[in-house]
Amino acid sequence: MLKNKEKFKKVLFVVLIAIMSGIIFFYQTKKVGLHEDEGYTICSSVNPDNGVLSVYDNTTNNPTWRTKEYVQNALSLLPSNILNFKALYLNQAYDNHPPFFYTLVHFATLFFGGKFSFYSAFIVNIISFIISCLVISKILKLLNKENLIIPALILYGLSMGTISMVIFQRMYMLLTLFILLYFYLSLKLYKNDFAMDKKFTIQLGVITVLGFLTQYFFAIYAFFIFAIMLIEMIRTKKDKEIISKYVVSHIVYAAVGILLFVPCIKHLLFSDRGLTNLENSGYFTNVFEYLKHLAYAFSINNSNVALMVITLILFAIATVVLCVKSKENFIVLVTIVPSIFYYFIAVRMTSFQELRYIMPVIPFVVLTFFFILNEFIKFKYKNILFIAISLALVINGFIFSKPLFLYENYKNILDIAEENKDKSFVYVYDNFFNHMQSVPEMMIYNRTLVINVNNNDELHCVIDDDSLNSENSYILSIKSYMDNDAILNRIKEESEFKNISLLYKSEIGPNSEVVMDNIYLVCK
Repeated sequence: MLKNKEKFKKVLFVVLIAIMSGIIFFYQTKKVGLHEDEGYTICSSVNPDNGVLSVYDNTTNNPTWRTKEYVQNALSLLPSNILNFKALYLNQAYDNHPPFFYTLVHFATLFFGGKFSFYSAFIVNIISFIISCLVISKILKLLNKENLIIPALILYGLSMGTISMVIFQRMYMLLTLFILLYFYLSLKLYKNDFAMDKKFTIQLGVITVLGFLTQYFFAIYAFFIFAIMLIEMIRTKKDKEIISKYVVSHIVYAAVGILLFVPCIKHLLFSDRGLTNLENSGYFTNVFEYLKHLAYAFSINNSNVALMVITLILFAIATVVLCVKSKENFIVLVTIVPSIFYYFIAVRMTSFQELRYIMPVIPFVVLTFFFILNEFIKFKYKNILFIAISLALVINGFIFSKPLFLYENYKNILDIAEENKDKSFVYVYDNFFNHMQSVPEMMIYNRTLVINVNNNDELHCVIDDDSLNSENSYILSIKSYMDNDAILNRIKEESEFKNISLLYKSEIGPNSEVVMDNIYLVCK
């Protein structure tokens, strides 16, 4: 009977993981466009040219035409670059991120023959998601809270926040996995009275180093878990040998991580994504903005400020009561405190207020939520109630919300590209990076010229281009937040192209939902 019960639990677990993965995959099939960071992910994983589609001539340093074949190759893993690990290293040294995630995407691309695909990074993310679910179940088993596994996985795996982060082709799902693994191993260490054998030391080291080489924010979470563990060792008067082994091992892990990716020193100390970002202003505004993102993650109406604040206050009160009442105070503290510190540091250190930066908080919010329910609800069928609560929250999310980073409006832009694929394509933007969002349409047009109007007035490269002037018409894309009229008027005044018609006007919305490009047909 007991064996049958355990078998049923395993089957139920597998079925649940399969259903959740299937739902996430379904949403992935609905993904049409890219965030510019996603374009960078793919390009920097396969291309040795600094990870960004080059739009300048190397000799003249002027914008130059790029054929669709050139763009396709820039986002494809060519045979000559399969083992080019130096390029992977240097691309991320040039950027502000460590290289492990990009290395995994690099090899995932081989499943698609090295060609550009919306699924190369998705493979890494969905595998990370599945393993994260396994780790959450192991955490709850370790804490003798197996009754919480199914409801916790439903709420975590089918929340809009988690689905969005699996779809988003960046390293934040993998980061969440490594933080969960580090948390799990820390709990095991606590349960084992802080005894570290050789096998455990190696396991913890591998997770710590790879977590750091995935995203630097891993170090924030790990530090606070480490600090709480160390305080507990000192409080309970553990042997100096145990304490010193724990501390020294982490010093070694940190040294290994730094030595494996030395550019991290510059990134962390001197870049605008490192400690210098602690000077960011508008802190309390950012705190509120991130709360809105967290509310979205769990399908709480973030436009209703009163509801959001009341929910937060009730959750905070319940958490404090849990910390006081629970017989496992340490477990509660190590679950909650690092998340709180991580959240407020992320608020301070990030230049943009986006869900991805607080993604690792989501599983710990879920765990805390069910710890609270499990502590205070004491009737016979509470497990069914917990599942019902999880289902109610995720169904509400499916009805009233949808994942981020689908870019469904981009289909209109791609349709225009297919209809005009024999024409030249001029892409106008205002920095060095945003064009990575539009590489799919650049793979369709005959040729593309990317110009930055903030860089030496590069619009003259369009107006004075003899090959373009020999054509009767071309397609023009301008970022919707730029002064479109000023650019169009200059083209009319200074070139032979006098007739300009709007083919597509971008929707208004956040950059995680809308490709903000206006598309024009420019004719003589």
